Amino acid sequence: ESNNLKALVEALNYFYKKTGNEITLEYILFKDFNDSLQDADELIKIFRQVPADLVNIIEYNPIEAAKYMKPEEEVVDRFMAYLEKHRVNARLRRSRGKDIDAACGQLANKTALA
Repeated sequence: ESNNLKALVEALNYFYKKTGNEITLEYILFKDFNDSLQDADELIKIFRQVPADLVNIIEYNPIEAAKYMKPEEEVVDRFMAYLEKHRVNARLRRSRGKDIDAACGQLANKTALA
């Protein structure tokens, strides 16, 4: 576990102690970067270390000139099934508007590149 993840877990636990609010984790899947079952295991470890009630799995929206890609649907389904098998409350947030480059992150990128 990296120092950054350790610091994140500590910060999330501190937040919970101060506010009493449960935590929702957000996790963007990138093809061949963080979409393996080993990556899912790491996410499960973090989920179990904090008072999280949900993990939102977010589909990456490809943009021009980016090195990251969206994982294949089968890979996403396998990742989600693995989380469910390990009793992690996870929800897949499918993107809308990607067919016209208007999905989350795509509009901001077009504006920044203009």
